[in-house]
Amino acid sequence: MLNVIRGAKQPFPPVIDGREQLSPKEKRPDRTSSNFPRLFAAKHRVQVGVDIGQNVISFAKMTKTSEGKPLLVDQKIVKFGKQTSPGFGDFNNLLKSSLTAFAGSLDECDIWTMMDATEVNVFRLKIPIVPKKQLSNVIYWAAKKENPIDEKDAVFDYEVQGKISDQGIPKYSVMVYSAPRSEVEKVKSIFSSAGIHLAGITIAPFAVQNLFRKEWINAGGSSFASIFISDDFSRIDIYRKSDLVMTRGIKTGISSMIEAINESMAEASVVQKFDKESVQKILNDLAEDPGKWLKDENSVNWVQSGILEMMTPALERLLRQIERTLEYYTASVGYEKVDKVYISSVPNVFYYPLFQYISEHLVAKSEMLDPFQSVNASASGASLSRVEKTSLAGVIGLALSDNKHTPNVIFTYVHKQQDITRRMINRGIMAAFAATLSVCFIIMIFQANEARQLANQKVKLEKELSLFSPKLSKDQIDVMAKEMKMR
Repeated sequence: MLNVIRGAKQPFPPVIDGREQLSPKEKRPDRTSSNFPRLFAAKHRVQVGVDIGQNVISFAKMTKTSEGKPLLVDQKIVKFGKQTSPGFGDFNNLLKSSLTAFAGSLDECDIWTMMDATEVNVFRLKIPIVPKKQLSNVIYWAAKKENPIDEKDAVFDYEVQGKISDQGIPKYSVMVYSAPRSEVEKVKSIFSSAGIHLAGITIAPFAVQNLFRKEWINAGGSSFASIFISDDFSRIDIYRKSDLVMTRGIKTGISSMIEAINESMAEASVVQKFDKESVQKILNDLAEDPGKWLKDENSVNWVQSGILEMMTPALERLLRQIERTLEYYTASVGYEKVDKVYISSVPNVFYYPLFQYISEHLVAKSEMLDPFQSVNASASGASLSRVEKTSLAGVIGLALSDNKHTPNVIFTYVHKQQDITRRMINRGIMAAFAATLSVCFIIMIFQANEARQLANQKVKLEKELSLFSPKLSKDQIDVMAKEMKMR
């Protein structure tokens, strides 16, 4: 009581002072909580696909609708001369300037590209059901046993595609792939030399897989295939429930068909041989108007049926390889028959006779791989020809890429596990921070309550003192204390 009367320092601050000290702390939790969404919410980014082909660069740009669905904003095809080679000055300038003009600020873009699919080994494994912590090691050693992999020279990655029944035994179905590090570095160097940071590198079969996984194209059936015809090769990819099951390269391409035309013309005693560009131009003219009858200065009739007849040897080779692959998929792999085949090609060489021939001779239903049939495709696609639409299927698939749905040779399972660990640590830190903040808040409330009780007690004691008559002062109490000592 003497301490209270003398006005000595109280064990807790007065209510008013307490409020002044608490007010910044009371504001701090509100300010922190309002910053949490900004801190952890991913900034809206644009997905951009870049496909570098022979004498052409294709671009596609994706964003998301308000419902979170992918939306194709724009697409573009940029041509360059044969003298321009990827990785060199002129090409670097063209790539950087074209990409910046197309996509805007590259800092706000996730840029994906593809590497040569023939350099990547893709195969499947059936893995016994094991604990999650052991799964990576089991897959790794099973893959090495199936196909020896030297991690110094190759990038190894896998994707678990669900559970299957293998002769009544439940197992994991796993897609495994490996890619030469030298080829990966080659692709990275092309973009880094142009000052472009890549978010991902994948291959064409996985880019096409995105079209089905993201439901950009609804395949309908359980098993379907994609046939891509390039200048020097063709490729058949088979998918089951939107997962790539097998991919195979075929040596027959557009060049083989043009050679067959030249050989046919030579046998017909035509004096002048046509170069590749001339033949392609005529074929493209026919693609726009299949019923067209063309006659050149050498009196060669380039009617649709005549072209098919000249190309028959190459077309038959291509068709045999496709049929054998489809038969192997059903007979050896053991899956159901492919009921639909999508056909696409590189720019400026896809023509109607080729599509017609394959469609007529395959048992499965055939249709062009048109990525612009989606309701979320850009309106500018309406002005593109059929050739250009199918040629953009791969790059639009690239623009649909993300690390959840798309295998990425520069972000493998190792990086994903590290990312998961990092996220867990961050969540742990934030949980500890939240717990500490809660404890501090509780202590703060407790101290405020104690201060309020002391203030009430002070008021009560002051009232009691006011009842004494005469009123005691400090000096009087000091005198009384001295008298007590003298006694």
